[in-house]
Amino acid sequence: MNNQQLPEQPEVGDADFLEFTRDQARARALRKQLQQLAGGGAGGVLKEMAQELLSGRVGLREAMRVPAYSEALGERVRAFREDWEQMSPEEQEAQKEGAHRFIEAQKEEIEMERTTTRAEQGLFDKRR
Repeated sequence: MNNQQLPEQPEVGDADFLEFTRDQARARALRKQLQQLAGGGAGGVLKEMAQELLSGRVGLREAMRVPAYSEALGERVRAFREDWEQMSPEEQEAQKEGAHRFIEAQKEEIEMERTTTRAEQGLFDKRR
């Protein structure tokens, strides 16, 4: 839970984004990016959209049908594309490598959680 949300407010998990991503690591990355947007650094409209998505009040498809959300997101994508086109090939490669490292870190985090959960379940089963 981030500092922007009230404790009683539920937050969706990685699994809620699997339909839109290729795997669990990308679903986690999407959720983490939404958490960053929910912090407000990208403006009020995207903050609201991210909070709505993370709370489960709105689904991703539904959010993209909201004109204010799709326009704000489209503007962010256009700005990113312009920045990307201004980068040298070396800068673009560095960005790609950074993204790859981020996804790999998500995979490692997920595997660590699975290992911990299996170990905890094993300990619980032995106590029975």
